[in-house]
Amino acid sequence: MSFHNQQGMENILPIAQKLCENELNEVSLLDLRELYGQPKTSFQNLNNIFVKSENSIYKNIRNLTKVNKAVFTFTKIINIRNYANQFDKFIFSPGGFYEGLIAKSFVKNNKKTFFIEAGVKIYLFLKSQESLQPKNNFLNNVTEYFTTGEITKDNLENFTTEQNKIFNLGVPRYSKIVSIHKNLKPFNPKQIKHLLFLTSASKYHEMGWEEKWQKAIIEDLVNSSLIDGFVLNIKVHPRDDNNNYKIFEQKKNVNILYNTNIEDDILQNDCIISGPSTSIHEASLLGKVYITLWPFDKYENEYMPKVSASENVPELISKIKQLNKDDSLQKEFYSTQLNLANKFINIDSDLSVKNIIEHIIN
Repeated sequence: MSFHNQQGMENILPIAQKLCENELNEVSLLDLRELYGQPKTSFQNLNNIFVKSENSIYKNIRNLTKVNKAVFTFTKIINIRNYANQFDKFIFSPGGFYEGLIAKSFVKNNKKTFFIEAGVKIYLFLKSQESLQPKNNFLNNVTEYFTTGEITKDNLENFTTEQNKIFNLGVPRYSKIVSIHKNLKPFNPKQIKHLLFLTSASKYHEMGWEEKWQKAIIEDLVNSSLIDGFVLNIKVHPRDDNNNYKIFEQKKNVNILYNTNIEDDILQNDCIISGPSTSIHEASLLGKVYITLWPFDKYENEYMPKVSASENVPELISKIKQLNKDDSLQKEFYSTQLNLANKFINIDSDLSVKNIIEHIIN
């Protein structure tokens, strides 16, 4: 079982722990975070689970040249073969270049592989993200693919003729959020004071145009009239460049959040501001309204509701002030956003560990 970032670990770890409750199961975790330039954390409560980490001469294998891919593959060929020979199944979240090599080796050995989405696949819904969309052969070395929700499953099926491989059982990393949602009191409008701006990992994904826009829009935000009446908390994405935000650390009414828990951050703020992030739908399940700030895909798209969309800072400020004046508008925002979130995140994700394991075993 492998993972290469925090989101993947939140999917894989609970499944590994559940599988190990049966002493007949031999479970090993393959920690690939160092290969993908991701920070590592220590593990707790890993009874009967062996953990193996891998490293490389490359700082991040995500976007290697063809020559460097060949060099990397040559250095890992023994490991890849050993994994496919030693283990019966390969479960991974998310996917990447190395995971693809391992999965291919398993399939050659007539063994099954299982992929679990680490988050909502935004690129399935927005033209601005088309460069990240999957190729038609993305399921070649995957026996079964588990999505976050129904609408993701529906859209993924457009990229393949192997629709029978794709299943909507929810994913474990959303178990906590869904559990919180099921115990929330009905939504009540409130005065908005604390705003949470979510940055993206545009640089990591080599979306230079988006990184350039994000830098400019944050500069506009922290120097706008918004700061006079609100507290702006900027949550830096785990794969974003922290150095981009150092200059704002001493700004009045602005706080930079580098290594905080995203769920806690959402719960501690009144309104979320973001581009097309997975976290906007998480915010809905956590009982919060959001306003999207995004000028590229316009208003008509499946991912972001038109009612809560803004293209620039003045429009954003206007919408925030409207929400503070109109409780019925807050309710309309929340109702629309929650209905959409339920399409992207399976409301039974709190049962996903059990359901995925049963599905794999069956």
